[in-house]
Amino acid sequence: MKTWIFAVLVALLAPGCSILDATEDASDTVDDINDLLDDGLAVLRDLFPDLSEDEILSISLELSYDDIVALRDELEPIREEAARLSDALFTSASEVVEVRNEDLAAGNAGYPETVSPIGAAAFYNDATGEASIVLSGIFRNEDAVAITNDNVTVTVDGEVQETTTTCLNAGETVDIVFLLDITGSMRNVIRSVQNSLLMFVDAIEGSGLQGTISLVTFQDSVGVNVTFQQPAPAGGTERSPFFAPVAIDNLGQVEALRDFINTLEANMGADAPENLAGAIDFARNNVIGYTSSGQPNVVGDHVEDPPDTAPFPGLASDRQVFVAFTDITFHSDSRDEDNSSLLAPFVPRDIDDILASLVQTGTVVNISDPARVDETVAPTGASDEVQVDADYWAIRTGGVGEDVASGYSIMDLEVVVVGGRTGLLDITLDRILQSTCHVDFNASLNVDAQVEFTITESEETFTGTLDFHWF
Repeated sequence: MKTWIFAVLVALLAPGCSILDATEDASDTVDDINDLLDDGLAVLRDLFPDLSEDEILSISLELSYDDIVALRDELEPIREEAARLSDALFTSASEVVEVRNEDLAAGNAGYPETVSPIGAAAFYNDATGEASIVLSGIFRNEDAVAITNDNVTVTVDGEVQETTTTCLNAGETVDIVFLLDITGSMRNVIRSVQNSLLMFVDAIEGSGLQGTISLVTFQDSVGVNVTFQQPAPAGGTERSPFFAPVAIDNLGQVEALRDFINTLEANMGADAPENLAGAIDFARNNVIGYTSSGQPNVVGDHVEDPPDTAPFPGLASDRQVFVAFTDITFHSDSRDEDNSSLLAPFVPRDIDDILASLVQTGTVVNISDPARVDETVAPTGASDEVQVDADYWAIRTGGVGEDVASGYSIMDLEVVVVGGRTGLLDITLDRILQSTCHVDFNASLNVDAQVEFTITESEETFTGTLDFHWF
């Protein structure tokens, strides 16, 4: 205990955090100092009741008493508003889930009755002749279906192609990145993700998936790696802390990720759209917007870095799968600091540029957003277009999220909100990942080519046609 008191005194006596400033008397007794320390710890315990005593002590070593009081004064009113917004979302979600269950009662709970992919997209590189079909969430009823080269056929104008089929449950490594909206109404979602993370990891470990797992938060900012247990950024930017990739099979590191999620706050959101586009670009490319010369603004190269940001480590597995949780739309290309709360340093790159990077790296984005959010999924870039439905990213990358079953998706955020301790598993994310596959082939395609793919499984056949996105 004496060692800890000495360490706290050293921290408090550092420049800008002097205990003498708090007591205003250089002759204060040890009892006065102990009282101040106890008061600070008491404030931290009240402010962060979910943290352990060791975590509280660790935070206290980094903060002066004035910092602690300032943090309390900052967070308490924000939490009151966040609680109001979160409770409203929970009430709305409960109502939607009840109606959702009724609407889908005769629709197999939104799952296909025969073998079928829930998400699908096709891409073609005209320069190289490389084509790829992405299939996500291949289900029969609520069971994931494993596919191989033996039960997938692709034809171009009736001619069978030589394909290579690779799936995440068959040896490929994958970087799973959670993208988490931390605006005010998301409190229950944060808790659901935190509570169910270890069960989710157990499930995907059991499926044989290998790779990494990480988390990027966003509001109108992204990449501001300042926790809610630290003083607010001096420049007035929003916090948007992240957790760098850790191995899926390292339970200690995954537990640390869970603890990190436990420290997150549902904070304010000044207007409707949030910076999901920026979060995707940051997680995939470590890029936030453009430099003044029009180049991608790489974080950490010290060239026009947005304030208070830190770089996100590069993703190096065979495949990348992003899973975004948000209760609102994202900023369209027309949104900037003049017509929204989006601060200039965090204006993301154009949607098409971000999408191109995802296509070129085979990155799939799954979206969990509310069924009640129904904005455009075909952005035009028009000056009066202010927001885009988050489902855009799932539709364009072959992920799951589009509202295809009576206006619902199996990834609906309402299910997460009311899911409690099993929010991730309630939306069958583990099974979606197990049945995420790429079917690759080389061909010389023209814009009029008729491309079909067929999945044959247990005497069932699914045939689909897709328009190729050219890049």
